[in-house]
Amino acid sequence: KSEGKKKVAADVGKRLPPHAYLIADDAYRAMMRGIEMNQASNRKFVRQGSGTRREGAQQRRSNKIKGADENETPTNQSILVSGESGAGKTVTTKIVLNYFAMLSKKAGGQDRGPGGGVEQQVLDSNPILEAFGNARTIRNDNSSRFGKYIDIRFSPSGKLTGATIDTYLLEKVRLIHQTEGERNFHVFYQFLESASKAERDEYFLGDMELEDFALVNQSGTYDR
Repeated sequence: KSEGKKKVAADVGKRLPPHAYLIADDAYRAMMRGIEMNQASNRKFVRQGSGTRREGAQQRRSNKIKGADENETPTNQSILVSGESGAGKTVTTKIVLNYFAMLSKKAGGQDRGPGGGVEQQVLDSNPILEAFGNARTIRNDNSSRFGKYIDIRFSPSGKLTGATIDTYLLEKVRLIHQTEGERNFHVFYQFLESASKAERDEYFLGDMELEDFALVNQSGTYDR
């Protein structure tokens, strides 16, 4: 029993392995600390005299040339989500974005318009990206076949103000060839399954089904 108590005591305060919510929370808090320290530094600088102000400006320029100030807390944060196919990269990214959206609303949120605010617009972009860049593979039925860099912007108060998404390394070969048991990108199946009669007439699809198109019938797999 004493050995068990010692082990429990030794584990107290020990950080758990990386977790999506913990990593996102650490990044957000580090960003807010950097913003607060920068604001405090700027207020102190404004209160100083003109001679000291010039000296301070020269010092900051010197620091930029030499590198970051040792006492400066970084504001910008980066989170890298990586892993093998099926490891959960897409789901983890969704968790991080949802967590940031929740923190943004807690910080004050945005003026809600017809689109539901910036936070919701950022979250709503995920299904569109997945439709054009995700596909069923042997190991994962919603595998991202591309990389993406998401640049999320926050206000000094911690509100989410916008995001830009850059995509790269799209698996273009999937357009013309799919391995047995895999599918092309989701968008083709979604459109053919949900297209109205007017849309089918507009794009000359008639009564054709998935089996009629070489883009999606090579693998013989149609279910997600």
